Amino acid sequence: MAAEPLHVTFVCSGNICRSPMGDVILSQLVAEAGLSDQIRVTSSGTGDWHVGERADPRTVAVLHRNGYDGSAHRASQFDERTFDDVDLVLASDLGHVRALRRLARNDADRDKIRLVREFDPTAVANGTLETDDPWYGDDSDFARCFREVEAACRGILTHLEERLR
Repeated sequence: MAAEPLHVTFVCSGNICRSPMGDVILSQLVAEAGLSDQIRVTSSGTGDWHVGERADPRTVAVLHRNGYDGSAHRASQFDERTFDDVDLVLASDLGHVRALRRLARNDADRDKIRLVREFDPTAVANGTLETDDPWYGDDSDFARCFREVEAACRGILTHLEERLR
């Protein structure tokens, strides 16, 4: 009997900017590493404002410019039941960490929560572990967010590969 794949989910506020970037980038990195049968990647938001909507057009555009396809994304909301099916919950910022901790029902749920950028050694060294929300910014803010999330996703993939060994 095959083991269930590790399930990783990215979380931001509305699931249309930061978390879809993580979902799309890590999914592609996982596929390129030949691990799609062992790692499942999803994303969601702490709020329900955008449930069912596509990713922000600026998110889709920055992903496309960098060789990723975010066109299939549809926003969903994280709730306490999500903890039952997930191994690693990757929060975009400390506000999301707090919201997720409020939803957590026990220590096991809380232990699954990490910041996305904890997996980027440069961000750790610089003490910049939060991913700023590009929503109110312009294309340069989305490009910065993309670079931060992509760097973290490379570290997340390494972490997951080590977990699978």
